[in-house]
Amino acid sequence: MAEKFWFNRMAEHWSIPERLDLVEHVRRAKLQVVQVGTFGPMFYSLADDPEVNRHWVGMPLVGVRENLACAAELIPQLQEAGARVVGQMSMAWNYGNHEQGKGLFGAWERIWTEELLGTAPCSRAEDTQQRLADGSLRRWDIEGRPYLTYSGCMCNPHWLATLKPMVKKAINLGIDGFNVHHNFENFCRCHYCRDYVQGKLQEVFDDADLQHIFGRRDLTEVTDLLTPCQECPEDLKTRFQLTVNRATHLRRKEALDEIYIAHGRSLKPNLLLAQWYHKYDFMAHDERSLLPSALWAKDEDYIWYSQGGYKGMSFIKHNYLADMGLPARFIYAASGGKPYVINKYDSRRLRLSISEAAANHAAALAYHWGYDETPDFAVEDYYAPVIRYQRFLADHETLLHPAQPWAQIALVYPRRAELEDEIDSLEPLKRIGRLLEDRHLLFDIILDEQLLERAANYDMVILPDVKRLSVEEGAYLQRFVERGGKLVFSGDTGKYQLDGQPYPEGLLAGWELTAEDHNGAGPEGVCYVVEGQWEPDSVEVRPDVKLLVYRSLENDSWGRNFLNDLDDLLGGVYLETDAPWFVRVRAWAPEGHEALVLHWVNYRQDEEADIETPQPTGPIQVECKVPDGYSVQKVEWRYPEKSDSVGLHHETIGERIHFTIPSIIVYGLSVIHLRKV
Repeated sequence: MAEKFWFNRMAEHWSIPERLDLVEHVRRAKLQVVQVGTFGPMFYSLADDPEVNRHWVGMPLVGVRENLACAAELIPQLQEAGARVVGQMSMAWNYGNHEQGKGLFGAWERIWTEELLGTAPCSRAEDTQQRLADGSLRRWDIEGRPYLTYSGCMCNPHWLATLKPMVKKAINLGIDGFNVHHNFENFCRCHYCRDYVQGKLQEVFDDADLQHIFGRRDLTEVTDLLTPCQECPEDLKTRFQLTVNRATHLRRKEALDEIYIAHGRSLKPNLLLAQWYHKYDFMAHDERSLLPSALWAKDEDYIWYSQGGYKGMSFIKHNYLADMGLPARFIYAASGGKPYVINKYDSRRLRLSISEAAANHAAALAYHWGYDETPDFAVEDYYAPVIRYQRFLADHETLLHPAQPWAQIALVYPRRAELEDEIDSLEPLKRIGRLLEDRHLLFDIILDEQLLERAANYDMVILPDVKRLSVEEGAYLQRFVERGGKLVFSGDTGKYQLDGQPYPEGLLAGWELTAEDHNGAGPEGVCYVVEGQWEPDSVEVRPDVKLLVYRSLENDSWGRNFLNDLDDLLGGVYLETDAPWFVRVRAWAPEGHEALVLHWVNYRQDEEADIETPQPTGPIQVECKVPDGYSVQKVEWRYPEKSDSVGLHHETIGERIHFTIPSIIVYGLSVIHLRKV
C-alpha cells in the first residue's frame, strides 16, 4: 500500500482524452490522482482492430504499440505536474469472437512477443476463458459493445498468468497503480472452478449434508457442484447458496491479491490499488459484501463504488435527490477513513459531484469524458467549473484533511446481516438515515461490529433492526444508557446471537415496552420503534420512469413523529437550521486547526438545462452547539465563487452560536474558528 496517501481531487477518464489537456488540468486544479486509460485484456484484444470504437479499447489510437507509446509519453508529464497516475484494467471481461478470430483470440500470437508481454502462458486464448457445462466457451451479446463478451476464469491459472505480464508492462510504463474493474464474475463449469468449489463445500458441509444437497456424498460423482438437487431441503439450499456466494467473493479477492499485491507490489512496492465495484441503490449486497471485515478492501488504497441508474440527476419536486450521504458514511466507516470515490456517472452536475464528495471526505471527479467526438461541446463548460471547484479544495486542504467527523448520532449498519446476504436488511437504516438528512441532524454510520469501540463517541445510538448482537454488546448498551446515552432501536434488534440463533429472551427485551405499556412514560433514555414505515413509494418522476422515493416530511406523519421522538429524547440537537431539505450538511473537525467546519451542499438546480445551472438558496439561519471546552473567535463563509472569505456576524447565546449564511450556490464552508477556554 501507498502509506497514508489520501486524496480528494482527481480526474477519471476511461480512455486518454484527445481534446483535454490533462497535464494542464493537473497543474491548475492541483490534482492528486489521474485515473486514465486501459492496460488489460480489453486493450490488448482490441487495440489493433480499426473497426472497434476506441471507447471499448480504452485508448485513443489504433495499435497496441502506438497507444503504449502515447501512454509512456503522458504518464511522466502527469507525474511531474503533481499527480499519481492510476490505470484501469479488467480482471475478467474481454470482447471478441473466437470463431472469427476477433479480439483476444485473434490478437493472441501478436501480443506474446519479447517486446510486449513475453512468453505466452498457454497456446490459445480459449484456454484462459470461462466454460459452460458442455465444455464450450461462455459468451454472450451485449447491445452496443463490440463482437461478443467473454470472461476470463478467476480460478484458471492460465488466465492469472495472462494478466500478470499486463500489470508488469503498465508498471514499466510508469503507472502508479490500478483500479481493477469487472472483478465480479462467478464460478464457471471448468475443472479449475470445480476443484475450488469442491474444497469449499467440504470445509462447510459433512457427508450427511452433501447427501441431502446433491443426492450423493461422493462429490466426484456430482456433475454440477453449483446446483443443488430438487429434493434438497430449503434451509440447506439457503446455506449451500450462501456458501457458494461467500466462496465467490473470497476467490475474487484471492485472485486480485495474487495479481496485484503479490505480483504487482513485488515490482512496485507502493503500487496503488482499488477495485471498481457497485453498490446500487445502497443495497446490502455488492461484489465483496460477503468478505469478513478483515479482508474487506484489505491492502487496497482507495474504495470505488459506482451507482445505478438515475443517480446523475434530481427530481426535487418528487423529493428525489440522488444524494450519496448514506453510502458515503458507510464507506468511510467500513474502510477506516480511506480515500473513496462514489461514481454517479453524472456528466452534467460537475460542481455538485465535487461538492458532495468534499462534504463527505471523498474524492471527485469520477466522470468519463465523452466529448472527443463531439466538437460542438465547449471544453470550457467542463474546465471552468471543475478547475474552480477542485482548486478551491486544494486551497482549503488543511481545513478538509486530516479531519474527524463531528456528529451527535451513530446510525448502526447491520453488517452481520449483510454477511448473511440478507438483502432487505438495510431498509430501516435507509429510511431513518433519510429522515436524519432531511432534518439536518449530524450523524455518522458505524458498523454493528464497531459498537463497543465507537458508540461512546455519540450522544445517541440508533439500531435500525440490528438483529444480531453479542451478550457483551447488550450489556454495553445497558451501561451506555445508564451513563446518560440515548438509545433508539427497532424491530428485532438484539434478539439473535451472532450465529443467527435466537436468544431465549432478546437482549433489549426490558426496553421493548411501548409508551402505552408504561402508562404514557417510556423507559428513560430509550425509544423502541415497534414497527416502522420503511418502504419508499414508487413515483413516476417523468413519463414512463418510476423511481423509489421517500415522502417529504410535510406528507410523512410517521417520519415527523419519529423525528419529534428523537428531539424529545436528545433534549437538544447539535445543529438547528432553516435550510430546506435539499441542502445537505456535514460537520468535520480538522486536526490542523482549532475550528469546526460545516460543509453545505445545495442540490437545487435547473433540472432541464443542458449544462449545470445551480439555483442559489438563502439566506439560511444556523444555530450550532459550540464544542465543549471552546469559545468562538469568528465565523467565516468560504465558497468557490469568491476568492476571499466573508466574515459572518455571529452571536453566542449560552453554549450555542447563531449566524446567517447569505446564500449557497452549490457548496460552501462555514468555518467556526475556536479558542480553548
